[in-house]
Amino acid sequence: MRKQGLLKTLGITAIAVTLVLTQVAVPATAQAPSFLTGKVKAMEAAGTTLAARQDAARREAGSAGYFTAWMFESRHKITSRGDGKIVQTYSVGSEGAKIKVRSRDESNSNNISTDDGKDVPSPSGLLFLHDAAGMVVDATVLDPEQTYEFGPTTVYWLGRAGNEDSMARIEAAFAKASGEHLKSTLLFLASCHSGERGYGFVKAVARGSEPVKVREQAVFWLGASQDARSLADLKAVYAGEKTVSIKKQIVFAIQLNKSREASAELIALAKTEPDREIRKTAVFWLGQKASEESVKALKDIVQAKGGEDTVKEQAVFAISQMPKDKSVPMLIDIAKTNPSPEIRKKAIFWLGQSGDESAIKYFEEILLKK
Repeated sequence: MRKQGLLKTLGITAIAVTLVLTQVAVPATAQAPSFLTGKVKAMEAAGTTLAARQDAARREAGSAGYFTAWMFESRHKITSRGDGKIVQTYSVGSEGAKIKVRSRDESNSNNISTDDGKDVPSPSGLLFLHDAAGMVVDATVLDPEQTYEFGPTTVYWLGRAGNEDSMARIEAAFAKASGEHLKSTLLFLASCHSGERGYGFVKAVARGSEPVKVREQAVFWLGASQDARSLADLKAVYAGEKTVSIKKQIVFAIQLNKSREASAELIALAKTEPDREIRKTAVFWLGQKASEESVKALKDIVQAKGGEDTVKEQAVFAISQMPKDKSVPMLIDIAKTNPSPEIRKKAIFWLGQSGDESAIKYFEEILLKK
């Protein structure tokens, strides 16, 4: 499955950064990778670990802000598309608080996409922006199949790194990060890493004590991972969670899982979860799935004796979002037989929105009876 513009959806799209940085003139070296151009200096000889190379870069940068970049193994191929036909530098400005991604690319979109349907590891780049004190203030992934141009801010190339080493730098940056944007970005980067450490880090944040918005991002990436363990881990987080917004995010993350077990869990939540808002969320995502199991579950919710009309109304809406060959007959049946006048009205409303011939015939019947 190809997820386009995912960073932008989650509010972590790369744009320009706050710091007006003092520039440092470091000549490009022949050892720098060909996909990075501008003031790029290779630091692979500065140490055996990324931490050692980052320390060396900080010392060399002096009082200026700078970038560090390296290669890691991503779980999936990552593709970055830039700003249409504009070819400018990968620069640092004084607007906002984020990196501005610009690359040589002819597309009209600005997004990062991951080829999630293919579980084939692929090399990807990772870029940190550091302030003059060496603190990481933003981060993003790089697609090595594109060419990135940098302005006068120096890029220190740290070479290739194993994912354990790469994740150690992400975890260290996360521990010192103060803003939700940076923490959310680092969670995305962790989720891209193949191997156990990236998944384990995201899971730990989802279960931990970070701010709600950060934990919601961790929950999302846990579900998006499509890891065989993710459903059980999401259920475990849900069982111990009290914050409604996080529980609703877990419901959303569960529906990302395409397994029969995930559908069964959504059905259970839609039928038995005590919180009305969470039940409504589960009902909505059942409607989006439109599987045989979810169709039956939605029908059962609408027909159940007792229960809250708001949840039943959500079920009617969910039914209306299904393909017409499934939704219209169910809505007609609800409109004809449901004991609640409000639920019947909702069914009639959504039938009117369908524009289906069967719905029109039903309206003709009830109008002629009048």
